[in-house]
Amino acid sequence: MHRKRFLDYIRNGGAEHLVSLQIGGGAGFDAKLAGKEWVSETTVEDTMAAYEQVGGIGLLNLGLPGFDACVPAIAWQHKRKIDKETRTTHSWLDTPYGRLEWEYHERPRQGVTPVRYPIRFGDSWTPVEWLIERQFEALPYIPDMVGPLIERAHPQWPLCVQWSVQPFEMMCLTPAPDAVMFAMHDMDGYRALCDRILEVNLAMCEAVIGAGVDFVFLGGPGRELMSPLLYETFMIPDSEKLSAAVHRAGGLVYSHICSPVQPFLDMGYYGRMGIDLFETLSPPPVGNVTSLAAARRRLPEEMCTRGNIGLDVLLTETPERVHQAVCDVIEATKGHKHIVAASDYLFYDIPLENARAVVDAVDACNRKARTERDAPAPGD
Repeated sequence: MHRKRFLDYIRNGGAEHLVSLQIGGGAGFDAKLAGKEWVSETTVEDTMAAYEQVGGIGLLNLGLPGFDACVPAIAWQHKRKIDKETRTTHSWLDTPYGRLEWEYHERPRQGVTPVRYPIRFGDSWTPVEWLIERQFEALPYIPDMVGPLIERAHPQWPLCVQWSVQPFEMMCLTPAPDAVMFAMHDMDGYRALCDRILEVNLAMCEAVIGAGVDFVFLGGPGRELMSPLLYETFMIPDSEKLSAAVHRAGGLVYSHICSPVQPFLDMGYYGRMGIDLFETLSPPPVGNVTSLAAARRRLPEEMCTRGNIGLDVLLTETPERVHQAVCDVIEATKGHKHIVAASDYLFYDIPLENARAVVDAVDACNRKARTERDAPAPGD
């Protein structure tokens, strides 16, 4: 069973190598296998079917359902315009302090991109403070919100639920560069705002794990956006508190940071955040980690890592080259808890045969290792 084996390995490690390619997350690979061009039409069943086609062990990483049905005051309104090349969605929420507005564009095979955020640097964040308080009111409904996801995933699939858990991200209502400017302009004020977001997210973490979810997704920008000052002031202390809340409730923390992670990796930041499953230690050109073996040694032994076959390799190389890349990852992570996967969620255009080549290569390594273990010793 996917779920039991996956959770056991993350907690305890194991003698054999695991493979769990990242499928879903709006990247489009599961949409392609389902015969869909519009990634937004992908279902949970499409993602599960894609894992079954590729092989290995699946992890379902799904968004937290909206609060709309629970608290009508924070029900977003939507208007959509569709043509052959672009789907445009306008979403808005009227608050006592002004309207919050999103605009999203989607193109075939490319997924959804936000082109307008509700809050930009220079705007008042009073509407955000109002929205936070409404989320507190919705906390009792968390089990009802995640219950349908759990029913679809368990007992077969491990389930991670994702929302804007990092307080620094201001509930994803502002783009990351603007969050940096907000913080640098008024560090004390932004810290106070984040403290209130932290309170509601701590409660939400405990609620989703208490309802039966396996993982909470804890992301965060890499060094291309954040300074050491901001990591020390926001990302590390908040992550420690959030991870502790998840662990108290009996769950695990999954963190995906696919941007450049060095030098923060060298500074020990990710090892201080309480993460159980961390990805990715990606090589150039996808990331900036030049030695996977050295990077893995810098992280805590109890942490499980996941990756690191470059998406560029999966997109452009042959299955034979993919097989060699898998062997390189296994060699570099020998002696550590590591799950073979990609450097990010699989793109729409990645060939199915290359995804399967990753799974086949891991299976071959496991068969070889079993044969060597079972072979009689010399002289027997």
